[in-house]
Amino acid sequence: MRFLPWALALLAGTMAGATTCAAFVVRRRFLAVVGIAGTVAAVLLALAVAVVFKLTGRPDTLIASVFISLGALAGGYGLASALLPSLTRPRSERVTLGTVAPGSEIGVVLLADAPMDDYRARDVTRELESYERGEVPLPPFAARPFVYGSERARYRAAGTSPARGAVREIAAALSTRLTEDGYAGPVEVGFCEGGPSAAEAVARAASRTGRRIVVARLTVAQTQPFDAAAAEVHALDPSGSDLTVEYTEPLWASHPVAVRAALRALEAFGDDGITDGVVLISRGNPWQFDRMFPDAMEQTTYLAQRIRAELIEAGLPVERVRQAWLEWEEPDVPEAVRHLAALGAQHIALLPVDLLYPDLTTAVDLPLAVERALVESNVRVAVVPPLGADPVAVSALRKAVVEAAHRLDSEAGASSR
Repeated sequence: MRFLPWALALLAGTMAGATTCAAFVVRRRFLAVVGIAGTVAAVLLALAVAVVFKLTGRPDTLIASVFISLGALAGGYGLASALLPSLTRPRSERVTLGTVAPGSEIGVVLLADAPMDDYRARDVTRELESYERGEVPLPPFAARPFVYGSERARYRAAGTSPARGAVREIAAALSTRLTEDGYAGPVEVGFCEGGPSAAEAVARAASRTGRRIVVARLTVAQTQPFDAAAAEVHALDPSGSDLTVEYTEPLWASHPVAVRAALRALEAFGDDGITDGVVLISRGNPWQFDRMFPDAMEQTTYLAQRIRAELIEAGLPVERVRQAWLEWEEPDVPEAVRHLAALGAQHIALLPVDLLYPDLTTAVDLPLAVERALVESNVRVAVVPPLGADPVAVSALRKAVVEAAHRLDSEAGASSR
C-alpha cells in the first residue's frame, strides 16, 4: 500500500505531461477534452503527493515526491513529443484506376499545392518529415509541439484557409474558357497534399472523358510537392491502362502574368497615392531545398526579374524595387520596406511573386509583416492580392492547357503512323 501513492504520482505525472503536449497539437475543438484529462491528472498528482506526506510526515519525502512528479511530467511530455510523428503521420492510400471512358476527349485536371481548409496535425508532420528528408535541421522533439501550436494559431487567426476555395474558383473560370475552345466537361481539381489527390483527380477525369489527360499545374515554379504528385499519378500505371498524361509548364515564363502583376502593384493604392516603391516577395526555402530543386528557385527568380523589368519600364526607379522573402532567406519584408523608406518611398506595394491565389500566407503572414514594417517605418504599405481568377492568369492557364493538348494530339498522330 505504501507504494501506491508513488505509483499514482508517476502515472499522474506522466499523464499530465502527455496532455500538456497534446494541448499544443490537437484541434481546438478537442482542447476541452484534453483540458479535462489534464485537470484530472493534476488533481491525481496533487492527491498522490498529499498522501505521501500524510503517510510519512517527513519533509524530505515530500520534496522527493515533488521531484519525482516533475520528472514524470517531463517524461510524459517527452514521450508524447517523441511519439508525435508516429501518431500523426498521414496514412498512405494507394489510388487505383477505375474504368477509363471509351471516348477520345481530353480531360483536364487543375493541380495546386494548396493547404487544407482547416488545421490538421498530420499536415505539420508531413512538412516536418519533408524537411527531415531534405536534411534541414529540425528543432528537438521537445520543441516540436510548439511548431504544431504555431500552425494551429495561424489557422485560428485566418478562421480558415482561403486557398482551396480560390483554386476551385480558378478551375471554374478555366473550365468556362476551355468550353469555348471545344473542351467538354468540368475541370477536375487535385491537390499535392490532402484529398482529392492528383491521382484521384486524374482517375476521375479518365472515367469521365477517356484516356488522355492534361494536368495543369497551378504554380509559378516546379517544386517538390508537384514532383511527388506526378509520382502518385504515375503509380496509376498509365502504360498498363493505356492512359496518357501530359503536364503543363509552370507559369514562370508567362509574359502576360508578369505584366499584370506589375500593373496591379502600380495600382495598389488606387486614387489614394502613387506607388513609388515595390517589394517583390517570395516565400523562401531552406538552402537545402534550393540545392535539391534548383529549378524552383531559378523559375521564381526569373518571374521576379520579369516583373521588376516591367515596373522599371513603367517608370519606377530601379532602386525602388526590392526583393524580400517571408522566411528562410534575407532580407525579410520589414527590412526591405525600411530600405525603400530610407530612399524616400512613401507608398510601398508588397507584391507576392510565387503566390497565384490567396492562402494563409496572404491572410496571416503578410499582414503581420506589414504591421512590423509600419512600426519600424513611417510609410504607407499595401499588399497586392494574388492574381487568383484574374482573366490574365486564367488565360495563361488556358494557353498552357491548349499547348499540352496539342502535344497529346501530336503524340497520338505519331503513334498511329
